[in-house]
Amino acid sequence: MNKRPLSENLRGAASDQQVAAQAAPETRAKPKLAKRTCIMVLGMHRSGTSALTRAISLLGAELPRNTLGANPTNPAGHWEPSPLIELHEQMLAEAGSRWDDWRSFEQTDLGAARLRFYKAEIAKLIDEEYGSAPLFVLKEPRISRFVPLYAEILKRMNVEVRYVLTQRNPLAVIASLEKRDGFTFGFSALLWLRHELEAERATRGKSRVFVSYEAMLDDWRAGVDKITEALQVKWPQPSVEAISTHFSMDHQHHTASADLLYADPRIADWVKQAYSALEDLEKDPSDVVAMARLDAVRISFDSVAPVFGEAFFREVDSRARKSAQAGSQLQRLADERAAEIDSQAAELAKLHQEIEAKDKYLTEQQETQQRLAGEHAAGLEKLQLEAAAKDTELAEKRDALQRLIAESSAREAELIAEIEHERRGAARLLQESEILRAEIKEIKDSSSWKITYPFRYAKSLIKRGAG
Repeated sequence: MNKRPLSENLRGAASDQQVAAQAAPETRAKPKLAKRTCIMVLGMHRSGTSALTRAISLLGAELPRNTLGANPTNPAGHWEPSPLIELHEQMLAEAGSRWDDWRSFEQTDLGAARLRFYKAEIAKLIDEEYGSAPLFVLKEPRISRFVPLYAEILKRMNVEVRYVLTQRNPLAVIASLEKRDGFTFGFSALLWLRHELEAERATRGKSRVFVSYEAMLDDWRAGVDKITEALQVKWPQPSVEAISTHFSMDHQHHTASADLLYADPRIADWVKQAYSALEDLEKDPSDVVAMARLDAVRISFDSVAPVFGEAFFREVDSRARKSAQAGSQLQRLADERAAEIDSQAAELAKLHQEIEAKDKYLTEQQETQQRLAGEHAAGLEKLQLEAAAKDTELAEKRDALQRLIAESSAREAELIAEIEHERRGAARLLQESEILRAEIKEIKDSSSWKITYPFRYAKSLIKRGAG
């Protein structure tokens, strides 16, 4: 990623005249509704894109058939197509990137053949997810980094795209990412910056509107009216009242004011300048000065991102692999101990069964003895005639029976002692297992384990995509 030299980045910068030529669509003729229209929601993760997408769908825009479901970090739902998420993850990984990469994404890193493949797959999935819907809403935060790719694909599909760019105070986004993913302050700030810069740059001169998450929370009706007017959309079946549940203060767990952002010494000037420019564009989408300020930030950012990004992500990948190996070894040891405990438990159960069988046998012998004693008592009168001859035989039988009982009692005592020994061994193994579980928990609670979570999560997604 980011293999372009600095001089090429500078050549790509827009002059004030070029920025003016790419000004917002208010200076252009009102767009005519195409056969199919896509409302594309762009913005950084954790910036209210889900709530805004749901609001647009309640106005009548079609949602994808297979959406990423709700989870503890977003209980109201994400409303984005899960098949496209998997494909994006695969594409980013193949290009040497990933969802939390704050370097710029270069399509050319895929190679011509693979780029054609992904264009075809994206077009196919859009058709599968939205069918022939004349108006649909598409949101997937990763798209903010490769808007031109989607613009080209949708144009070939004869789909007109109108963009809604939403932003949220970076301090709130950073706090949300720290809670959800354990990201560091500076890392999240750069990730926010990359998404906002790429989305704004790629949509210049297009039908677009800027709204902030905070503004929608403050007055979502005004926000909806602003989107409707700017994009010139006639909503098919608006369900306006239901929108209020998605822009509730109950869903806002992290808040921050612009004053706090500008006063925070931890925030890089790039981020402050970009946020200020986006605030200006929210007020005036054709603000040439704001766009020029964003260009200046982007040029500076791109001039250092390849160098520091290469060193940073290589180190992160190396540490993630080592952590995964260590975790695999610990898991293997835990599995081995668990297998030993299961084996000991099985042996203990077998001993219990043997004891029960011996108890049953002794009981049967006692019942037999009692029955024989009764029969002897009943026939005592008859046996008196034979008593002289049978006394010796009966005495021998009684002695043998007593020896059998004594042997059985001795064996029972031995079995009980063996069981007690096995029980103490099992207790020791269980104690060792608890110690091992505590060690595993300590590793999982460690910062390194939390930091590497997205990489393990990305790996699982890649495996599911490959399957």
